[in-house]
Amino acid sequence: MEEIPVFAPHIGVDTLKHLTDALEVGWLGMGALTREFEERIAERLGLNGRYVVATNTGTAALHIALLAAGVGPGDEVIATSFNYVADHQAIRATGAEVVMCDIREDNLGIDCEKAQALITPRTRAIMPLHFAGIPCDHAGVYRLARRHNLRVIEDATHAFGTAVADKPIGGFGDIACFSFDPVKIITSIDGGAVVTGSEKELERLRHLRLLGVDKDTMLRYANSRAWDYDVVCLGFRYHLTNIMASVGISQLKRLDEFIESRRRVCRAYSAAFSRLEGVIVPATDFSNVSSFIYSLRVLGGRRDALIEHLKKRGVGAGVHFIPVHRHSFYRDARCGDLSVTERVCSEVVTLPLHSNMKPDWTERVIEAVTSFFH
Repeated sequence: MEEIPVFAPHIGVDTLKHLTDALEVGWLGMGALTREFEERIAERLGLNGRYVVATNTGTAALHIALLAAGVGPGDEVIATSFNYVADHQAIRATGAEVVMCDIREDNLGIDCEKAQALITPRTRAIMPLHFAGIPCDHAGVYRLARRHNLRVIEDATHAFGTAVADKPIGGFGDIACFSFDPVKIITSIDGGAVVTGSEKELERLRHLRLLGVDKDTMLRYANSRAWDYDVVCLGFRYHLTNIMASVGISQLKRLDEFIESRRRVCRAYSAAFSRLEGVIVPATDFSNVSSFIYSLRVLGGRRDALIEHLKKRGVGAGVHFIPVHRHSFYRDARCGDLSVTERVCSEVVTLPLHSNMKPDWTERVIEAVTSFFH
């Protein structure tokens, strides 16, 4: 029996055609297709007075977003321990320190009341995650930030296409970062993007993305380059190439199809699993959610046994996440009460979720999970 993987990117003939066309142009680095990808992202998010800078990874996006927001040595950034370590590494790469905050039971996003207790005169920013594409307490985060004059860098790497009050995440607010890595809702093989509402930050982001070079971005957007240039600041090789952008463009054209196909699977899962004792399904009907993963909570210490049960039936399962405060590199980081994080991280299991997932695979996953509890 074919094993059902946790992740499976959807690559069709349309993506192959975009990729072939990009290769035939012969300009393989950052260029006109990079700009087109940024423009299509901006159109998708309905941006008005906001700007997109594409990067080669989501982590690169997080890093330069923090730098553009003014985060640096001596500062603190509040982030959830319930996340992958990319946020925390990006924070430390600026010279700042990460402060670990707990999450809420309902949406597994940052607990703003607990974040309030962690704020000190050194706090410069909050970095909330929209876990599994489900919005965190978005309004609460921004109220807290306004109260203490803090920047907000939204980790929207799970949430491209998710909306809050009918507005796409990234289409409003402070700074938002997206990821287009191989397992995300759309992929550019690897890639990311920063969205900002500041023209000054747009210029800084472009410099940070390409080694601090002052003239190169606009010329490269025309598949050319500058031979007379200055280096005006610290910078990195974080740019997105034409080749990667071509894949992203092809995927972006099918985003609505991908999101809807994932919603169907998520709704089928929740309908089946909500009847089971000892599990908690996501607290959403997915109507505003662009689902990166489907995460089930298994109570009573039975999570690992379920994973083993699924493995025997050819169904992959993952764990999002090992909490960051448990990693040796972060053992000395300042933490608040993380009781919800500790409990949730022993319960969560990630089930297979793909764009245009085969219906019989959805049925097999449902049968395999429900058979464990019967």
